[in-house]
Amino acid sequence: MGASVSAINRRGWRSWFVIILLSGIAEAGTVEAVDERYRIRAENQQQELIQLGTLILMDSPNGQGYRIEWDEAQFENHFLSMRPFKCLPHPVQLICHLPYPYEIKRKIDNDDLTDLEYDMLFLHKTPQEYGINAWNGLYFKFQRDRNGFSGELRETDLNVLQAPPEEGDLRPIDPDALYEPSDKHWLRRIIIEPVGS
Repeated sequence: MGASVSAINRRGWRSWFVIILLSGIAEAGTVEAVDERYRIRAENQQQELIQLGTLILMDSPNGQGYRIEWDEAQFENHFLSMRPFKCLPHPVQLICHLPYPYEIKRKIDNDDLTDLEYDMLFLHKTPQEYGINAWNGLYFKFQRDRNGFSGELRETDLNVLQAPPEEGDLRPIDPDALYEPSDKHWLRRIIIEPVGS
């Protein structure tokens, strides 16, 4: 004969108990992803720090992504060579952010910080100059450090960005065309550290 009703009920309750127990374990083991916030600061020749904005790191299925929130209060608006720019004020040399105009994934990899470098492109000019020249490019070569990221100043010609790169080319700036900077640049480094450090 088949199992009794009470035996069936006992098996049913045991099954529900196991399901509930496993569900509780799964929920307890789930850790909600939390965005990491980092301060972006520029360091000048006197090692003074200037707040530039915030970097938010986000986990995604394809790796670690990011977005940048610039601190607008630190920049002045300038209209140069028929384009708007946001520039760090200085009596001798303006440092103007150049938003990267082409496709960028905004991903961070341990061995590849190029997207971050492309988001930190700048041009320099004197306050007296009417326009701005892409020849005067400032590139920050980033590496990971113990707290976050550190970008060392390089000079480069950013005229390469005047024409769109070939389709699929996400790295049009030649790494061999990054040069040691002269002493005239007052901004020397970009430091990205966790908020609260």
